[in-house]
Amino acid sequence: MIEVFKHSELSESIKNKLKSYIEIEFGHIPIVYETEWAIPDWTIIYFENNEIATFYNIVEREIIIDTKLFNISGINNVITPKKFRGMGYASKTLKETTKVIFDNLKCDFGVLLCADELIPFYERLSWYKIECPVYFEQSDGKKLWKSNTMMLSKKKKLNPKRIELNGLPW
Repeated sequence: MIEVFKHSELSESIKNKLKSYIEIEFGHIPIVYETEWAIPDWTIIYFENNEIATFYNIVEREIIIDTKLFNISGINNVITPKKFRGMGYASKTLKETTKVIFDNLKCDFGVLLCADELIPFYERLSWYKIECPVYFEQSDGKKLWKSNTMMLSKKKKLNPKRIELNGLPW
């Protein structure tokens, strides 16, 4: 069963469980532990027999794409615990919750920052890689994102020349 939670309303036990999965999955990656990250607004969880089978977070934000403001859902920490991998839960959850992004949250696009090896996974789910500089904030100033950025569009695909995340990355 897929459930959508306001991140701030998650129980401490669920937040701690999600943090432990994030630490296991991404905690050893330099770009992850060297970067300050935004706090999510929403958390999507797929439960299988009352266990977290997969989850991801959403940061709602207005960003600048080229020279225009757009409402976006920034997707982060798409994680399936090892016990549940290979069963299609992440794909199913991402597919079934695109309506949350576009219909419920009224976002223009989904945006995610990802590693090279994850691009084929997201491309199978209609995300597309963009080739432009992406800037984000850190406490010591504006930085250039040095990995991949992907987008999900409800209508037409964009080919932006520059993106400003207007805050911390997700």
